[in-house]
Amino acid sequence: MMPFYPDERLQECPCWLVSGDQQHLIFSGSGGELMLQRGTGGVWDEPRRLAQRGEKYCAALDSNRLPHLVIMDRGSFYHLILAPEQEEKPPALFYRDESKECCHFLLTGDRKGALHFICLALDSAAKGWWLLHHRFSGSSWEEPRVIDFGSGTLKNYGDLAVDARNCLHLSYRIAGAGQAGLYYRYFDPESGYWSKAFPLSASSAVDYPSIAVDEKQNLHVLWRTFLEGKYYIYYRFMGGPGWKTGGWRPETAISPGLAEPPFPYISYHSGDLFIEWLEGGTLRRYRFSDDQWERTSPLHFENPLLIRSNSFSLEGSPLNYWILVEGGGTAAGAPLSSFLPAAEDNLDGDFNRLHRYSDKLIGRISDLSTAKERLEREVKKRSKEMLLFSQQSERTMRQLRKSLDDKDAEIKKIQEDFDRIIGNMKQKIEQGSRQREAERKRYLEELQELKKERRQIEKILQEKEKTISRLEARIREQHYRIEKLSEENEMLLAKTAEGWSIKKFWERIALHKKPSR
Repeated sequence: MMPFYPDERLQECPCWLVSGDQQHLIFSGSGGELMLQRGTGGVWDEPRRLAQRGEKYCAALDSNRLPHLVIMDRGSFYHLILAPEQEEKPPALFYRDESKECCHFLLTGDRKGALHFICLALDSAAKGWWLLHHRFSGSSWEEPRVIDFGSGTLKNYGDLAVDARNCLHLSYRIAGAGQAGLYYRYFDPESGYWSKAFPLSASSAVDYPSIAVDEKQNLHVLWRTFLEGKYYIYYRFMGGPGWKTGGWRPETAISPGLAEPPFPYISYHSGDLFIEWLEGGTLRRYRFSDDQWERTSPLHFENPLLIRSNSFSLEGSPLNYWILVEGGGTAAGAPLSSFLPAAEDNLDGDFNRLHRYSDKLIGRISDLSTAKERLEREVKKRSKEMLLFSQQSERTMRQLRKSLDDKDAEIKKIQEDFDRIIGNMKQKIEQGSRQREAERKRYLEELQELKKERRQIEKILQEKEKTISRLEARIREQHYRIEKLSEENEMLLAKTAEGWSIKKFWERIALHKKPSR
């Protein structure tokens, strides 16, 4: 049964860095020295001792998949780049503070090649603490920024995640005056400033916050709280790229009341996001799929071992998370690397699933090829010993040859399946290309027809406009003639009126001149 993890034990967990088939495992040796073990695929080198000793350490990969290690030794902070052995440089001192006790290290990289190191510094004499942020630009370390400060204890630990915009998201616990609170801040690399603290929980007894960003840039926060004599796992969510304005959804208890203190954390398996917590020896698990959480089968552990992990998503975003492995064999002297799961990429969609399947097939082929070579060496070895063995050796030889033939047949079948899948995908891609080309041609033909109709309509409109112009000219001419005729008519009326007046005048004269009878 896994013991309850106190705060100081979390800092002693090994660090596992995974990038494709390249793996780095950093852990403390039996004498307190730091050990490094490199792995390629499923093959691990022998562990070797690092030159720099340290009381506390953390590790992460940068954007070039190069491992980095931050080590603290007696108040001095060293930066070690784990390049290939022939190029490995000695650790570089970048910060020193012997007056404070530093702990709860967080280290991550971003897509621009920078590293971000966060630690808690406690001044026992002043009874105060500072949450510090150190940024490595790729060539040098900047002066640390103060994220938060106050009075309290060393239990102000947190968890860190990075999104696709290289923003840091930090959920952290603050303890003081017998109470604890849970807060959230984000760091915008464009402005270079941390946001104001946002309270995530109304509870006064919170522990072990864990934060993650999924492929849709949703934020997930998980923690443990203690209410009315029982332990609960709580969860909050803030969705999508509009996280600055969308706001957090209300906190929700996702576990029943538990009598024993569980250890909750967010993890990744085969590229999927998981919420997990350990109850005794049983690991409860929920997978995030299609914007909702679905319960998966629990796992059972006899001697669980907690490991800090750092890898990359398919989109290239760094992932920081915990994993839990069965470490029962460590007591018998088995190497720690033998308990680590195989590294897998985060894949989504048809092409991503094909990539995942092909990686598995290639890995399987590699394993089978290795097994084949091992069996061939064994066959050769057994062949040399055939003269010294009885019929038992001969039967063993036949079994080995049969196993070798079976492996060859399995490799051939896997290769045929892989070729068939690739061929089907190529056929679908070509068919889609032909359909898109036909649609493009049809669209162009319809566009030409529309242009032709438009030209015809424009021509008709131009003819109509000319006809209207001619009719308007004739109307103006008719108006002009009517006006002229009206003027001439008025003149004739005037002349006619004048002629009638003269005639009457002469008639009167003639009437006066007529003699009487």
